[in-house]
Amino acid sequence: MRTTNHWDHHRKMPDAFYDGTTGIEPVDDVIRRVLDTGYCHHIERLMVLGGFMFLCEIHPDEIYRWFMEMFVDSYDWVMVPNVYAMSQNADGGLITTKPYFSGSAYVKKMSNHRNGDWNAVWDGLYWRWILDHADELGKNPRWAMMCATGRRMAPEKQAAHRENAEAFLAGLE
Repeated sequence: MRTTNHWDHHRKMPDAFYDGTTGIEPVDDVIRRVLDTGYCHHIERLMVLGGFMFLCEIHPDEIYRWFMEMFVDSYDWVMVPNVYAMSQNADGGLITTKPYFSGSAYVKKMSNHRNGDWNAVWDGLYWRWILDHADELGKNPRWAMMCATGRRMAPEKQAAHRENAEAFLAGLE
């Protein structure tokens, strides 16, 4: 599992993930807390940090290294399945039933973050990823409805999501 990269994510870990300056409020808040304490809640690890790194298509090895460097409880036996299976689905679903990532609505629901500029970026990354992988992702019954929703989305809205995502990703590199 440690060598898997099912979705062929390739980006390096940007420096902004080391100092909490991604410009995405929920991500930066969690990173700053991790810098202070070396710890955050499981949902923040999986759905905020891991999910956002997934949507940014950062290589799973880069993500594994980041979690090992940043967390006080970063034991290999925990981080390998947490990163390669749960948060990055890099194993292609050997352990989990679906990739775990979300749009901004879930993050707002599970946190105290309000609407802001970050929503458009997060949702842009979310829909870009779904649309780019809809053929494979749609085979998973737990993702089929979202893939169908993405396919039915107005072309202008799809384009706006892509534009938001691509502009953000270009600024990360």
